[in-house]
This record gives sequence, structure tokens and C-alpha cells, in this order.
Amino acid sequence: MIRIQFPKWHPVNALPSAVEQLKQRLSWDELDHLKLEKHLLFCLEEEVGSTTSSNSIDGDLTTKACEIGTSGKAFFSAREKMVLCGIGLIPMIQKVFGSDDLNFEVTAADGDTIQAGEVFITVTGRQDKILLIERILLNFLQRLSGVATATKRFVERIAPYGVNFLDTRKTSPGLRQLEKYATACAGGYNHRMGLYDRILIKDNHFAAASIGSLDKIASFLEGIRLRNPEAFIEVEVDSLDQFSEVVGSGVNAALLDNFSPDQIKQAVEMNVQRIALEASGGINEATLESYAQSKPHFISSGAPVHASQWIDIGLDWN
Repeated sequence: MIRIQFPKWHPVNALPSAVEQLKQRLSWDELDHLKLEKHLLFCLEEEVGSTTSSNSIDGDLTTKACEIGTSGKAFFSAREKMVLCGIGLIPMIQKVFGSDDLNFEVTAADGDTIQAGEVFITVTGRQDKILLIERILLNFLQRLSGVATATKRFVERIAPYGVNFLDTRKTSPGLRQLEKYATACAGGYNHRMGLYDRILIKDNHFAAASIGSLDKIASFLEGIRLRNPEAFIEVEVDSLDQFSEVVGSGVNAALLDNFSPDQIKQAVEMNVQRIALEASGGINEATLESYAQSKPHFISSGAPVHASQWIDIGLDWN
């Protein structure tokens, strides 16, 4: 289980602490490598039909039919400008796919900007084994580099306004840790990994708890704080009236859901630097800067994950 660690909450000078606590970035070493290897086993089965054979190449009917097995060299190159992500998967794929004897020469790291036409991986070894891992490695590199490249555009667009970018839980099922890692590689920050590592109270929680009126919100949140004195607590609000009830209730942050840029400006003025502010909901590349100009501490969006395009990466033989 990946758990983003938050220091103990304290009401004194709470704002700087809250903003800094939201600035969390996953590193490769923090990922759950065992889960990644299990996922790769499913990927292997997708390719060769079974993982019970001691020789995965037996499942590659085309390569067997062509009687390919001699040594060769191939190159991975970018066919468009991109932010690279997924290099750490290479040794895992080699291990799971039985291709440990392939030699990879990697000339770039995750998070690097790669120009169109640039070769960043050279692989040498048995051609049948290169063909076995070609598609799985391309799939991960293209997907994760697509997320990283889109995230980088978001980060660079809002940085001049002093606003930070946060990702969301709107991720591909089973790939959350990798897609969040791609966000981190591109300079974004990682929101909570799951339901287990932060309290984020949303409209459905208010509805389920029968908190239907504004005058009940503050006391409801104060009770949660009393029962969870050291927890990081964020609350989703959908109006300025809700925000005014939340801002003094002992929470750390407010998620301003579907606020207009003007409403965000008003929330910033009302906040008087008391809690961290996150703008979210309906924010895309076309509207991004207008929201950033309102100066929330963070803008969050799932768009770099769910709306990003796979990057065009090719494998060519020497």
C-alpha cells in the first residue's frame, strides 16, 4: 500500500503547513514494485496466452514461424516531442518476460524532455526476445509519457501565477500508482492515493450524514476534527456560502468545486490565508490560465490522465 505521509496537523500557522503537506510527489522507489510485477504477469498472459511455460517465447507464434532467434539491435525513438516516463519498468519487464539477457542502453531519465527523432533506448540481444517485449514496453512508455507530457503543459501554464498542479483519483483502473508517478515526473503534485490516506469530505458525505443545511456544516466538521485531531482534512464546497462555514471549522484545505474564476477570487479574499485552497471541476487547457489568475494555491484536474494522448514512440531495427 502506498501511503502519502502527512505531518501532524497543528492549528498554529496552519496554512503554510497545509500547503506544504499537499506538495507531495511519488518517487519510483516509493511505488509498490510487487504489485507492478503482478500486473506485468497479467500483461505477459495477455501476450502469450499463459504464464505456465518456462519459455514465454513459445507463445509468440509469429516469431516462431519466422524462425527468428539470432542477435540484433533495435532503437526506441520519439516521433514527437515528449516528457519521458516509464524507464523504471524496463528491468521489471525483463524479469517477468524472461528477457534478463537483453542489454538496454538508456540515455534519458524519467522526467526528461525528449525531442522528436531522438533515440533514448538502444537494446541488443536475441531478436525473438526483443520482439516479445516490444509491445508491452511501448505501451507503457507511450501511455505514461502521454500523461507526463500533458501534465507538463498544465504545470508550465500555471507556474507563472504561483499556482501548483495536483492530480486526482480519476485514473485508469490498476494503473493509479504509475499514472500518479507520471504526474510527479512532470512537476505536478500527487493528491491522495486512495480513500485510506487522507480525509476528503465531499457533497455525498454531507448528504449521507444528513447535513442538509449550512448551519450544520461547521459543527459537523468541528466534530470530525475532535475525533481526528492529527488528520489532514479537506472539504469540498460548491458555493461561497458553504466556504464561509468551512473556512473557520478547523479543516486544513477546501476544494472549490466548479467555482468560476471570479468566485475563486472571492474565496481567496475571504480565506485571509487561513487554509489551503484547491480549485477543481471543469478545468481544462482552454480555461486553465483564467483559473490560475485567481490565485488558488492549487489547481487539480484529471485531464492529463483521462484526456491525454498516447505519445508516438517507435522501435526500429539497426
